[in-house]
Amino acid sequence: MNYNPIYLKTRDMKSIFTFILLLVITFSTAHAQSEQYLMSAQKLEVRSGPGLNFNTIAEVPQGTQVYVINSGYGDWSAIQFKKMNGFVPTKLLTADSRIADAEAAAAEAAAKREAAKAAAAAAIAQAQAAKRAAEEAARKAIADAERLQREAEASAAKAIADAEAAKRSKDVAARKAAQETDETRRAVEEANRRAAQGSNYASTPIESTTPSYGSSSPKAAASTAVREDKYSSWEKKTYKSGATPKSFNFKGKFDYKLDNYLKIKVGKNTEVVVKMYKMGKTKAEDQLVRVTYINSNTTQFIRNVPEGEYYLKIAYGKDWRETIVNGKKFGTFTKNALYEQNDNQILDFNTVKTSKGINVPSYNLALDLLPSSGGYSTGGDDDISAEAFNK
Repeated sequence: MNYNPIYLKTRDMKSIFTFILLLVITFSTAHAQSEQYLMSAQKLEVRSGPGLNFNTIAEVPQGTQVYVINSGYGDWSAIQFKKMNGFVPTKLLTADSRIADAEAAAAEAAAKREAAKAAAAAAIAQAQAAKRAAEEAARKAIADAERLQREAEASAAKAIADAEAAKRSKDVAARKAAQETDETRRAVEEANRRAAQGSNYASTPIESTTPSYGSSSPKAAASTAVREDKYSSWEKKTYKSGATPKSFNFKGKFDYKLDNYLKIKVGKNTEVVVKMYKMGKTKAEDQLVRVTYINSNTTQFIRNVPEGEYYLKIAYGKDWRETIVNGKKFGTFTKNALYEQNDNQILDFNTVKTSKGINVPSYNLALDLLPSSGGYSTGGDDDISAEAFNK
């Protein structure tokens, strides 16, 4: 609180009232502020009370900014000027818009800043969504390209196998035609030779295939050839796709922290059993990780494969049966059975750290038997025996 000590020296009632009034104004400032800045229209005399009968305690030059504490004193307003409080005529004050304009400008700038932040956040979100969409589209395009490549390779392999089968059939037909031509040539030569000898009939008798009903020669009893089924004692088994045949007595190994897979599409000509081996430092350290039965015309996912490099043993065929040989369970296909081991096609399931994160590999595989002369083939050269597959 500030006051002029000169007025207190008069000790008259007016000065005491002024001191009390200023004291009241000072302590009530927090409750009576109108939050209004005004400017003096002309030179002002600041008085100690709301009237000309109060003492002048300061002078305010024209155009000076003052803070209005309260305008509820009739024609007078209580103001704060520098470090003192006093009263001036209200009509001599005019509004000062500079601070209000500055506050409005600051509020507008703050609003624009928040709008810019929101727009930037939206743009970042859109960019991230576009990035994710682009990565997904690229992943799908790569998967589709790999699928089309595999289908093209399978079609090419089938075309080659069909061409080879047709060539073999053509060679057989050519050999047969040549043999028949040679036999015809020899028959003509023999006929010419006999004609040269003057014989009207062939001298070699023709054996009849019709039995002589009046003959007393002994006859052989009718015989029936029966094909032996060596799998007749084996137990026929039917499994759903994804199951592990009981003959292997094996539980798969999984890493549920890895969201990877081997997708296998099996064609119409076969059912398969796929064994996944994780490669060790030596052949003896190779480890069986998964055994999966897959029906024909089925697509099966083998998921959560532990990290490592893998090769496959694959059994093709139909009519799966199981038995026990020398105390060991044994399983095999009994129709169109073929077995292969693809040591040259390694599946690398090791994760790879990149600048965009961790790349978790997955693979697609198409399996089927291809028609060939005398049966079916896998189209590859990695055939193994049933014993090697069950080892």
